[in-house]
Amino acid sequence: MNNKTVLITGASGFLGTWLADALFASGYDIIGVDLRAPLKPRIWANFMTASTDNADWESLLSGRFLHAVYHLAGGASVALSVSDPYSDFSNLLPGTARMALYLVKHQPQARFVFFSSAAVYGNVQVLPTNEDVFKQPISPYGVHKYLAESLLEDYSRIYSLHVTVLRIFSVYGPGLRKQLIWDVSNRALQAQADGQTQIELFGTGAETRDFIYVKDLCDSIISLLQIPPAKLYEVLNMASGVEVSITEIANCILKHLDVGITATFDGQIPKGDPFNMKADVSRLSKKQIFMKYDLDKGIKEVTDWVVNQQIEQ
Repeated sequence: MNNKTVLITGASGFLGTWLADALFASGYDIIGVDLRAPLKPRIWANFMTASTDNADWESLLSGRFLHAVYHLAGGASVALSVSDPYSDFSNLLPGTARMALYLVKHQPQARFVFFSSAAVYGNVQVLPTNEDVFKQPISPYGVHKYLAESLLEDYSRIYSLHVTVLRIFSVYGPGLRKQLIWDVSNRALQAQADGQTQIELFGTGAETRDFIYVKDLCDSIISLLQIPPAKLYEVLNMASGVEVSITEIANCILKHLDVGITATFDGQIPKGDPFNMKADVSRLSKKQIFMKYDLDKGIKEVTDWVVNQQIEQ
């Protein structure tokens, strides 16, 4: 038990929930902020139901000496950012600035860990993609993540704020009730129930992604907490470093569901989605941080969870 205290914003979302469980199991006191109440109230040392732009930080953190802040609050959907870009902007940027400036004034020792996204890269020309490549996001979601990164980089330089930016690639795991694995699993199970043998998915199937299992991500984040940052402002790709096509992913899901369903593709790529993604994970490797889950093992755990959800309904 190390008795260190960390704050998680966006604490009740998919990643926030997983990270809270992992930090609590590792002996950290955790404090949370989210618009929704947490799933496990007992594990929190303190929790406030509020937005990061309106939270009363002085009250929430009174008498607390923060070791780190994990800033996950903000929008989490490329599609919603395309349809309502200002909401995506306002859900992220003001709260990020306010949280960072609170740390500068009241908790200068704390590390600010910002959960960014591979969406900042856009359609890159070189794979694997390292952290220094030119950024040209193709969705408002990616633009706003990149703006938040830029703001934090300048605050770090001006105020000597310790900032670590985690550019997270395609994270997946039990509990994520959206995106590819959830969608394919539920559509396949429904197709089986309806006596169908095929489902149609967006895109061409040749698009590629770099998937990281949520347990690996949380383990990596906790390991990073034990390592002194290389510099005041640091950026890290959080990924497996393995490129896989959407066709391969869909087939793996259908294999584990074992429902006799095949997948076809409509050839239409959703607006804001890049075509190919693969991370250069050299910086993580130099810190002796490696992923343990291969895709087959991870997807098996997720499809088992989805099936159990269906049974419980």
